[in-house]
Amino acid sequence: MNIQLMNVAVTLIEQHLTPFANLLTRSKHITAMRDSFSLAMPFVIVGSLLVPFIFPPFTIDAASQAGRLYAFIRPVLLPTWELTIGLVALIVAFGASASLAKQYQLPERLSGLTGCLAFLLLIGFKADGDNKVFLGAMGLFTALLSAFYTIEVIRFFYRKGWHIRLPEEVPVMTRNGFQLLVPLLFIMLSVTIINALLQGYSGMTLPELITAAFRPLILASDTLTAVLISIFICNLLWFVGIHGALIITGIMNPFWMTYLVENQEALASGSAQLPHIFLQGFWDFYLLIGGIGSTLPLIFMALRSRSRQLKSVGKLGLIPSLFNINEPILFGFPVIMNPVFLLPFICVPLINACIAWYLTHLGVLDRAVAMLPWSMPAPLGAAWAANGSWKNLCMCLFAFFNAWMLYRPFFKVWERQLADSER
Repeated sequence: MNIQLMNVAVTLIEQHLTPFANLLTRSKHITAMRDSFSLAMPFVIVGSLLVPFIFPPFTIDAASQAGRLYAFIRPVLLPTWELTIGLVALIVAFGASASLAKQYQLPERLSGLTGCLAFLLLIGFKADGDNKVFLGAMGLFTALLSAFYTIEVIRFFYRKGWHIRLPEEVPVMTRNGFQLLVPLLFIMLSVTIINALLQGYSGMTLPELITAAFRPLILASDTLTAVLISIFICNLLWFVGIHGALIITGIMNPFWMTYLVENQEALASGSAQLPHIFLQGFWDFYLLIGGIGSTLPLIFMALRSRSRQLKSVGKLGLIPSLFNINEPILFGFPVIMNPVFLLPFICVPLINACIAWYLTHLGVLDRAVAMLPWSMPAPLGAAWAANGSWKNLCMCLFAFFNAWMLYRPFFKVWERQLADSER
């Protein structure tokens, strides 16, 4: 690529895209949202790991020994799946509240619990009611809204001094508890009034209104256009040294969690086709093979390189890249800010995304029903995320081969330059 053109592109990114990306990265609310989903992730992963056992991807004869074993195991495992996946919004409400409170230097645990109470009140939760559905992915946006409202109110009251003060001799937990009383009372009363007004004027609770309002956005987020825009921005930011994945995944997590639960519910109901394609499993195991930019093929090329630098980086980065950690490659080749790799770094995931999307849309590939750790090796993760689909495993291997073929000519150019300079 022409160096002058590269410099112009980098300048444009630094002037127009980088400030916005930095703003999102520094945003306390985006950070709280990201932290809350990180907190919920282990619970969702545990629930997802049980999906193949609760909803096996093949028919089981009820009269067979396997059928009798399944009939025994399913009701034993089902409560764990329901409590991990079914309470994800409550976990997110606590996590977002605690994270934002920590950033504002407020009591984390008390603030987190207050956020949980505000969320339960907003969804009209009753032990014997129907609104328990909003404790899961259906209530994610309400959970975030209640967390942000709760902490901003507490922060406002503390800054104004509208709280009960106790002497320093009183234990910290007791002092913090009394300090929270006034803002807690205001939060509970205000949420109750909001619920009453919404019920009176619309006949719906806040999560029902949010679900209706966000439905078009949720549908728009599960499109090929959304996939391509997400991966393009993510890789472009990474190329100039900004962790674009933190921004994109932070924005997409509420949608991915909603898609995951809806796919699992469709699987449980025996639906012939699951509703959503663009889940975290699609992102992690088709578009990030070996890490951002699908750079795993570069490792194997580097291991047999004529360049001493590339060969040493390949040896160093082999094991991490198998688990989708490719910082040794990004900074060791380097790929970041290297004009030779700009085109494949951005285009390889875009091309793989198009192929995987259309094959999934046509029913050739299976849709994801499980959330797995992003560090799981891509072929295994692609299969397991789709309930043991061998077709998805083959698609991941094809995406690796496609990335190899597209990266190869650019790698040879960079290898030649380094080898000449090392003589």
